[in-house]
Amino acid sequence: MSFVLIAYLIVLVVIAIRSAISVKNVSDFFVARKSASTVDVAGSLLATLLGGSAVIGSIDNGVTQGGASAWLLLSGAIGLFALVPFAERAYNLGRFSLPDLIENIFGKGPRRVASVVIPLAWTGIVAAQIIAAAKLLPSFIPVPYQTSVLICAAVFILYTMAGGQISILRTDIFQAILIVLGLVTLGVCAAETLWSDSTIAANVLASHQQHGFPFNENFTPLALLVLILTYGTTYTAGPDMYSRIFCAKDARAARKAVLAAAIILVPIALLIGFLGLYGSSLTGDVQGARITAIAMNVMPQWLYPLFAIFLLSVVLSSADTTLLSSSIIATQALLKKNNSKYENNIHTSSYFEQNNDDKNENQGCATGKNLRTARTVILVNGLLALLIALKFNDIIATLLLALAVYAGAFTIPVLWGIAGLKVRPKFVSAAIIAGGTLSLIGKLYPGSPIQITTQFSITFGDTLLLAAFAVNAAILAVGKRKF
Repeated sequence: MSFVLIAYLIVLVVIAIRSAISVKNVSDFFVARKSASTVDVAGSLLATLLGGSAVIGSIDNGVTQGGASAWLLLSGAIGLFALVPFAERAYNLGRFSLPDLIENIFGKGPRRVASVVIPLAWTGIVAAQIIAAAKLLPSFIPVPYQTSVLICAAVFILYTMAGGQISILRTDIFQAILIVLGLVTLGVCAAETLWSDSTIAANVLASHQQHGFPFNENFTPLALLVLILTYGTTYTAGPDMYSRIFCAKDARAARKAVLAAAIILVPIALLIGFLGLYGSSLTGDVQGARITAIAMNVMPQWLYPLFAIFLLSVVLSSADTTLLSSSIIATQALLKKNNSKYENNIHTSSYFEQNNDDKNENQGCATGKNLRTARTVILVNGLLALLIALKFNDIIATLLLALAVYAGAFTIPVLWGIAGLKVRPKFVSAAIIAGGTLSLIGKLYPGSPIQITTQFSITFGDTLLLAAFAVNAAILAVGKRKF
């Protein structure tokens, strides 16, 4: 198994090195020359969405939520379906990142706010991917959690720094296939075990009766509403989605890719819910990620190498994209002040020519400096995520904290703008800050449940999370103007 993992990592390193050599300018590094096909973008979306925090975290969550753990990715699929009608317009409005789209709709003020808030929130997402990887590594190599965090973070950071978007797109479709194949294989093996072992089947049935799908005592309809608002909506208005869309060769390819990814995500989410339910029925002390415990219980030994590659793909596929997405935004904020010519010409055809930067020496020097800045930002961003991962080890809690802040701040403004509604810039900035602040307070101070009726209760934190969207929309409505 170690040989297979090393061989797989060597292949990724070769791809990263080849990609780094082919990177000539920031267009290559940020959006892979805007040349990705529908299949490329759909594969990259799936690889990003089926990352360590979603797959490993959801199955770990099966202990308390059972089959309802499927809702994490199902809410994501709902968010992707909601993005489909807006995908082409978003592609035409954006350049490299979500703040580009926000500036084109609302102006420079809201862009500045977005360029600060998004990288801060997304650092938590990167940390969640590092945590997921660090929980897996000890299953194959006997190292403590802190050492595992350091190793995984180093791999993520160096791989992303090397080739940027080009290396990510080249590996994502391959990794997406491996992830889907690995999940289906694990699901089939688990189903066969249920069929052949009545004791295990009885345990899973008992677990389903206590924590079944779609709702149970640990996952209520209110929890689903909060999850859709704080997690599912990030699939509609999140920076990772737009960083994939902006790589497409045209707007039609972007829309078709989003639709394809949404359709494929539904059965995968249900499969993960089944695995979460199966994992909750395991007896004894489960060390590390629960997904590895399931595999050791149901998979024949000869499939372990495939499972190892599947796990490695899971943790690598999402971490590099989330790290690059947030770093692009921070890099643009730095470059925008010193390179206005670059910003003003990024839509011209000559900008995307591979040899454009060689037309004169000064421009070549500027491009080299821009690429160095981008890679430095990735390094700093990755190190910040590393510090968070060393402090916390709950994948889903870390993930949902970061996403809740983002969703409360940006979901409604982004969708409002893509729908063609206009708002005065200062109101957009106010809505982002107010919504994000309320969401953050709601996640940090959830409070005890408040009983409204005999069957309905709500926590102080959930109240603030719901209020964040209402306040956000109200501020935008007040600032709405006619053009």
